[in-house]
Amino acid sequence: MARNRRFLTVLIGWAGFSLFFAAWLQFQWGGGAVTQRFDNLGETLAALLAAAVCGIAAWRHQRRTRIAWALIGASALSWGLGQAIWSYYELVMGQQTPFPSFADLGFLGAVPLAVAGVLFFPWVPSRATSFLRTILDALLVAGSLFIISWATVLGTVYRTGSGSLVAQLIGLAYPAGDIVIGTIVLILASRAPKENRLPFILLAGGLVANLLADSAFAYLTTTNTYGSGSTTDTGWAAGYLLIAVAGFRAATTRAGSAVTNDGTTGRIWLVLPYLPIALAAIVAVFEEALPGELDPVVFWSVMVLIVGVVLRQYLMLTDNQSLNRRLEANASDLAKREQHFHALVQNSSDVITLIDRHGAIQYQSASVERILGYGETELVGKSFGELVHPDDRTQALRKIDEAINIMGPPIATECRLRRVDDSYCPAEVTITNLLELPAVGGLVLNTRDVSERKALEEKLTHQAFHDSLTNLPNRAAFRIGLDHALHGASEGRIAVLFLDLDDFKAVNDTLGHDTGDRLLVAVGARIASTLRPGDTVARLGGDEFAVLLKKMEDEQIAQRVAERITRQLVPPFAIDGKEISIRASIGIAGLVTGQEAADDLIRNADVAMYIAKSKGKARFVQYEASIAAAAIERMELEHDLRSALQEKQFVLQYEPVIMLESGAIHSVEALVRWNHPRRGVLAPVDFIGVAEQSGLIVELGRWVLQQAARDARRWQVHYPSVPAMNISVNLSGRQLERPELIKEVVDAVDAAGLDPQSLILELTESVLLADTEPVARTLQELRSLGFRLALDDFGTGFSSLGHLRDFPVDILKMDASFVAGIGRGMADGAILRSIIGLANSLGLMTIAEGIERQEQLAALNAMGCNAGQGFYFSKPLDYEGMDALLASCIQSGTGRQLPPAWRMTA
Repeated sequence: MARNRRFLTVLIGWAGFSLFFAAWLQFQWGGGAVTQRFDNLGETLAALLAAAVCGIAAWRHQRRTRIAWALIGASALSWGLGQAIWSYYELVMGQQTPFPSFADLGFLGAVPLAVAGVLFFPWVPSRATSFLRTILDALLVAGSLFIISWATVLGTVYRTGSGSLVAQLIGLAYPAGDIVIGTIVLILASRAPKENRLPFILLAGGLVANLLADSAFAYLTTTNTYGSGSTTDTGWAAGYLLIAVAGFRAATTRAGSAVTNDGTTGRIWLVLPYLPIALAAIVAVFEEALPGELDPVVFWSVMVLIVGVVLRQYLMLTDNQSLNRRLEANASDLAKREQHFHALVQNSSDVITLIDRHGAIQYQSASVERILGYGETELVGKSFGELVHPDDRTQALRKIDEAINIMGPPIATECRLRRVDDSYCPAEVTITNLLELPAVGGLVLNTRDVSERKALEEKLTHQAFHDSLTNLPNRAAFRIGLDHALHGASEGRIAVLFLDLDDFKAVNDTLGHDTGDRLLVAVGARIASTLRPGDTVARLGGDEFAVLLKKMEDEQIAQRVAERITRQLVPPFAIDGKEISIRASIGIAGLVTGQEAADDLIRNADVAMYIAKSKGKARFVQYEASIAAAAIERMELEHDLRSALQEKQFVLQYEPVIMLESGAIHSVEALVRWNHPRRGVLAPVDFIGVAEQSGLIVELGRWVLQQAARDARRWQVHYPSVPAMNISVNLSGRQLERPELIKEVVDAVDAAGLDPQSLILELTESVLLADTEPVARTLQELRSLGFRLALDDFGTGFSSLGHLRDFPVDILKMDASFVAGIGRGMADGAILRSIIGLANSLGLMTIAEGIERQEQLAALNAMGCNAGQGFYFSKPLDYEGMDALLASCIQSGTGRQLPPAWRMTA
């Protein structure tokens, strides 16, 4: 709408300016000189504006349309240049423009460019013969009009003209050229497509306006009566402005796909050229009847028309023969297509059925025999609904009614169709309404056998809800079944058993995963054999199973089932010629409040199973809220531990170990802390036990070792001392059991660039009691590589003096409980003296832990203790705090010493 309003505004502006221009020339406003200047400038600007707008239209379009508007623009530019030369003579040189002059080159040059531009529009016939026939039609009409004009007006003007021969010929060239342009435009105007017709009609109107102005100019010039500022000049200004309007309309019209013309025309255009030819013939006969000789111009023009008519007839005959050949080719192609379509229908994998609006079968393709077993014509006349399974019939008929009554795309439905042997075939039916198509007049049903797809869907569904190894229901299926049981009124009491195989990891590690998989299959089968009808066993993943018990008469049934499963797992499993014993920890959870959801029951059973494991495994435990809180907290802590390792929530703090005699820093002990997102900073006592039990201590210990080595090396570089400061790291029992420990320690110090002698590995007494020979072998190898070993918390465990001889220990760290008793009892002091004396006799260094008071420091120094650590010297510090402490130390001959405020003497 907005585009149409803009165009209407432009069109009204054109009409207003044209009337204003004509009035100025008619009434000579401002005098003759002003009018002459207004006339020349107005015509020049109108032509140049038309050239610019046509250029924009060419830029907006593509292919032939672009070339056409470019040529029209070039024609307007040529005419504008001619008018500029004309204006130069009159306005600059102050003389009347001679005739002929160079201005006529521009004026006449616009004619062939305009003709070429019109003929380049895409709706002009593209085939050579049709294109030539169109040009010939235009020339015949133009020639006929020329004969008529010559006999009536132009001949008399030419014969009575006073100018030279060249001037008269140029004067006649204007109307002759305009006749050609006007004729071609009129012939092609009706062939323009609807979306391009308005710009072309406007273009035709502009060219016709120029035609009238040129004819008037030729007449007035030939009779020597033309003068600049004549009212007839309005035709040029209005014509080129109208061409500019046409270009504006074309530029603002969306460039569509090119529209071509194959040369076919309506009947009126077949006889149109003969009408002016007949008029020209009548005029020629009338000229012949007049006294005197026949005008040679009329005679030769008639001869040319006759030749043109003969040539046109030849072209029409050639065109008709070509059209006949095309029709024959199209008919042959149509027959081939029909045969091809028939073959496709008959051999299609789909069954194609045509039914009327009442559901009666009108046609049935031959493929029905392959899918349903019926003959091609056996079902014709029968109701399609009779083939549909009774359970699917209502839905199928509803879809057929929907396709009949609701216009829209084809409708698809699935149903089962009866085969000839009374079995049913799953099928997908697509219904297309072609009732309004006379050639069909019915509903087309495309039926496809989807038996394989249905089987695949069932297989995928089974895979989605069953464990691929044991073929038992998986976690998703168990969850759905539990939901149904909770919301089903007829299920009665229900309970969930959560089973986890004890020490199953050892089977995988020692016998391999293939054996472990076969063991899982056998375990699943034994569990299933103990259940009642209607109960469900599922594999949740790994070595975890779950059992859903329904319709229990009393709550003791769950415990009896758990007991049967426990007994059933006692006999060893024969796998690959080996007998493998496996037990399970079982948690039992039933409804307590009656409001539990499926996830609540599974979690409660899991918690109960966790408690069963903590009580020694191979047993079952009933969930009770009173004992679950600690277990849940421990389970959550274990879960959080796994996330903490991935999210790097652990940090290290360092506690300095001070030489008691000199006050120099001997080493720093790395202490891990957990920056828990909810519980805050946790000390090792809060999570190391869980990490040990879950095995996560291995990964955590590896990280501590690597980070501590890196930090120690940084401090050695930034704060050098002699001897170099050492770093002390604790090792867990789990780490010592792994043969990879030695490589991990070596890799950590190599990556950090730390000397092995700068790393002290701390062990607890309980570690030494686990398996003396393998642990001793690992420790010996570590010590041979240069690492030093310290026995932590000495005196609190089960160690004996013999262990100090069996293990290659370098340092004894005396427990803080002994240090705390200094000055409060004789026993603690005597024990410390004994330990220190023993260590000195064995050549071991002693470190006292937990020094908090000055008298403790003095007493330990007097006993001959080498070093100590505790809050009296410093609390554990983060990296930045330890860095600041080292920066404040005093460099001395014995290393880096604490400032005087810390250093104490005995």
